[in-house]
Formats: sequence, C-alpha cells, structure tokens
Amino acid sequence: MMQTVKTLDKEIMSNKNFFTPIRFFNLRPGKQRLLFLFPIIFFSFTVNAQISWISNQEIKDSLPSLIKKAENVLSHAYMVQKLLAVTDTIPGWEGFPVKLYEYQTGNDLYTGKPKTGKIFLLNPSPEKLAMWVATTCWEVKHSVGSKYTDSLFKWIDGQSNAQFPVKGLLYEDQYVRNFQEPYLFKDGVTVYVKDTTMWPEDKNCTPEQLNFYLRITNDDIKPRTGQYARIASTTREDYKNAGGKEDVGTKDDRKQKWLDVVRELYKKAWNSDKNELFIMWAKNHWK
Repeated sequence: MMQTVKTLDKEIMSNKNFFTPIRFFNLRPGKQRLLFLFPIIFFSFTVNAQISWISNQEIKDSLPSLIKKAENVLSHAYMVQKLLAVTDTIPGWEGFPVKLYEYQTGNDLYTGKPKTGKIFLLNPSPEKLAMWVATTCWEVKHSVGSKYTDSLFKWIDGQSNAQFPVKGLLYEDQYVRNFQEPYLFKDGVTVYVKDTTMWPEDKNCTPEQLNFYLRITNDDIKPRTGQYARIASTTREDYKNAGGKEDVGTKDDRKQKWLDVVRELYKKAWNSDKNELFIMWAKNHWK
C-alpha cells in the first residue's frame, strides 16, 4: 500500500504531461486554475493518508504490551471492591455505564480500623486506557516508545490508579501515610459540601453522609472546587493552554464550571480513541 502511494506521488510530480488536459479542453481561467490545483491537493491527501496509516500501524503494534501495563495500573484501583449497582441514569451521565462501589480502606492510622466509602466510578477498561495512552503519546511526541508511554502510565497510577469518580466519597492517605482522609468528588473533581453538618469532623463519614454524597448536585457544593481533573490530574491551566474557551477560572479562582468541562471531555473520550484531558496535560508538562 505504501509503495503504491509513493510511486503515484513520484509519477504525479515528475510527469509534465499530467497537466496537458488543461490545454486540451481550453477551459475558462477560473476552471483551469481549479484543475491545475487538483494534483497538488491529491498529492497532499496521499501524503497525509500515508502518515495516518503509519501512526495507526505503530499504535496498533504497541497495544498488546500497553494493555498489560494498563491492567497493572487498574489492578491498583482500590475502590473497585463490592459492586452494588450499575446505572446509566445519573444526571449528566445518562447513557454511560457508571458503577456504584462500596469499599474499605486499610486500617486507619488513628482509629486502627478500616473506613467504609461509597462511590460511583466510570473507570476505563485496560484496552481503553492503553489506547488513550498510545494516542496521547503519538499526538504529543509522535512516538509510542516506552519512554513516553511508561511515563504517562506511571503518572496516572500515582494520581488516580485510573479511577474516575463520577460522584461520591473517596478516602485517601494523601499527606500522612495510613491516615485515611475523606475527599468528596463530583464529575472527576474534588468538591466541598455547603452544609457543614454533612461533613465529618472526625474524618470518618457516617452511612447517612455517604448516601448523601451519592445524591449531591451542584447546588449542594460550594462554588469553589478542587484543581485537578481525574484521571491524569489535568488542570484549568492545561485546558486553557490547549485552547480551551470556557470560563473555568484559574488555580486561584476555581469556578464550578470546571466540573461541566471535565464531565463533557471525559464523556467524549469514553466513546473515542483519544482522551483530550490526557493530551492537554501532556502538552503542558512534556517539554
């Protein structure tokens, strides 16, 4: 296939008689110009098609090994424990197979016991995660070499274990080892509940609070949200530097609009070979 394209391109550019039909038909100047440009346009199309074919083939060849690496990352998804339900009716996520999990942490540093959480997740399959990583590396670095794919897998594993929280409570020992602190998430971003009575002073959520977090709307949370979008910790600055137009605020003015943008970008990625949240992060951090 590639040889045929090369041969045809060479013939088009070297054969002067290729343009003689213009004189033969004696067309009007405007039409002559259009016909003359046709070989150039065709040449450009075939070159682009060839580049696309090469990139698709490299990505395809890399997938088996990348899927294994994706499986390893997803094996660390600690909230994927007891599946309670699968639903496609969550407002804003209609039609997407969101899963509700109940999970337990390890023994907490201060209570000496596990903590229980509940959360709606929309995690990618190993195949989907592998494809997102491959297309990101190709688009940003024109390579699917391990230098870039391993780097991106390591980043995602450290940031989220490839877990996308649609809504609910996430326990994490982010700052102090084994101290399981609660974080509320909506649309892949940390949010903060308005009603202080629905947030645990002792960092141990009650069953009532856990169920409330599964029902929250934007009206239940403060206007200011967290910075980072799961699953690659994409920021508002990454989004804007990639050409994002929505008014999502800044790291110092964290507008709630960021939730809408992240939700729509992740939904778009779910049905695509590309995850723009990955690409935005990589473009802004891989120099």
